[in-house]
Amino acid sequence: MKPGIAVCFPGTGYTCREALFERIANDFSARGYDVVRLDFSHIPFREIESLEEAVAVAQRAVKRQLAHVPFSDYEDTVFVSKSLGTILAAQYERDYDMLPRHLYLTPLNKTLMLVRPESRVIAMVLGTQDRFLTGRALLSFCEQRNIICHLVEGVNHNLKDEEDAERNRQIIESIAELYE
Repeated sequence: MKPGIAVCFPGTGYTCREALFERIANDFSARGYDVVRLDFSHIPFREIESLEEAVAVAQRAVKRQLAHVPFSDYEDTVFVSKSLGTILAAQYERDYDMLPRHLYLTPLNKTLMLVRPESRVIAMVLGTQDRFLTGRALLSFCEQRNIICHLVEGVNHNLKDEEDAERNRQIIESIAELYE
């Protein structure tokens, strides 16, 4: 049996090539995990009018890209997801009756509705300036479920400080500490 697999579920504009995803993927790879980076670059998200439609289109891509993955061959499965990807990761868990460990980066309201009581959540991460979900709402959700909630002060949905490269490095480090 293989040690583990980490699957990266990107967002609509936040690809698996972002520094945060690269760091997480490299960390898991260094531990002997296989890493799958889902790719949504072929999806014209700007032309899609609703979240429901975006989810439906992206779900087909996820199903196609993970069809070959023998999850039962791994001792551990970790889903690392960002924004729209958090919905997709939670839905994939439900659809395939799996219990991966999740690291949710900037979950959306719909994500919270999909997290099952038995889901294994490493942590949920959100910027305090996120426009889609408030820190207060996420803190409340996490407290009720005994989930680690990591709020990053002063950043928005992209979890970056656009003017401070050192701060971005610190943000990435603080997130890496959650799964180490």
